[in-house]
Amino acid sequence: MKRIMRAASTVATTGILLLGAGITAHADTSSHTIEFGTPEQVTSTTESSTSALPEATVDCGIGTTVHNRVTSCSNYRVPVQFFVNEQPYGTATLYTKATAQLDPRNRYEWHQKVELRLVDPSVPEAWLVSATVSLDCNYCSATPGGTKVLIPYTTQTFDITVSSPGRDLVNDSIRPRGTFTAPRFDQGAAYLGDVFRPRCDNTPRVTPRTTGGCVYPDVPPIWQIDVTNPRVDAVGWHVLWAQNNLQHPWGKPRAGWDLHRTFDQTLIGANRGVACGPDVPRPPGRPDLSCDEYPFAQSTEGASRNPDYSCHFLDRNDNSREGSLRKAFLNSLRTLEGDAFQVDVINVPADRQAPPDVTPRGPVGCGHD
Repeated sequence: MKRIMRAASTVATTGILLLGAGITAHADTSSHTIEFGTPEQVTSTTESSTSALPEATVDCGIGTTVHNRVTSCSNYRVPVQFFVNEQPYGTATLYTKATAQLDPRNRYEWHQKVELRLVDPSVPEAWLVSATVSLDCNYCSATPGGTKVLIPYTTQTFDITVSSPGRDLVNDSIRPRGTFTAPRFDQGAAYLGDVFRPRCDNTPRVTPRTTGGCVYPDVPPIWQIDVTNPRVDAVGWHVLWAQNNLQHPWGKPRAGWDLHRTFDQTLIGANRGVACGPDVPRPPGRPDLSCDEYPFAQSTEGASRNPDYSCHFLDRNDNSREGSLRKAFLNSLRTLEGDAFQVDVINVPADRQAPPDVTPRGPVGCGHD
């Protein structure tokens, strides 16, 4: 078997660390240890979340770690070395892929999985490595993944069920961990994936209150408004105009001007009062229209705190439906007070022209409508 050399390119912050050794199982007094090197060239990315459904699961290639608001994945290639009396004796390579599927509607049960595959063993003992997989976390409880023999070139899967006890809001830190044994060799241990930090809560305004749920809060959810959907198209065209014509592209994905959700009724009322209050002229003879403001009144970037806003009179039903759908979407991804979110207007035609009946005519004032 060829000897596997340790890769020169490594990432220290996500390195797999040797955690310790147990009592030797052999009769002689020589030292036999298994050591795990740093994973080869790991890159970390995030993906947008437009859904809380299971099909939104992310995947990751070798040497990457990625997560969205409800799922995570890390995939490492790790050099393994066997030492006798602190001298190199043999090598192998360990592939480890760790995935998690959080449940934003139930904090008391979600699922994580670790897949291990050992290849290129250069000594007989490397053909008989056993692995036991568990989770390290601050607040969670988890069922052990069990112990399995890592038959070379065969993927072994360890399934773990995780719970976040209690009802308090907690920010956890979770990382899969493995302990490894081989004939004549002391037990070694290593982390098997990146650290991910779910937040679990039972916030009353975000249903269901009894079971709560968990998300990765560092990934903003993206609310999509489809301009080809006649139920909300008028709002979509207004948001698109605002994102393209205000001083800042509020809420536009990856633009750096996220919105932040608020449940504060005083602030929401103040935002509406500035953007769409009684002093704003109404289009005469059009009771079917209502005033729509952007950034949304339910954001801390609303008009009472931010003079860079737009308002437009549009179809009352469109306005109401969009607000209800947006609330349900943000709740489904546990978007709490102060959480960032983004707004993406989709299916915009190539000429970017809105139908005449939904074309915004100006930013602040609404009297021009």
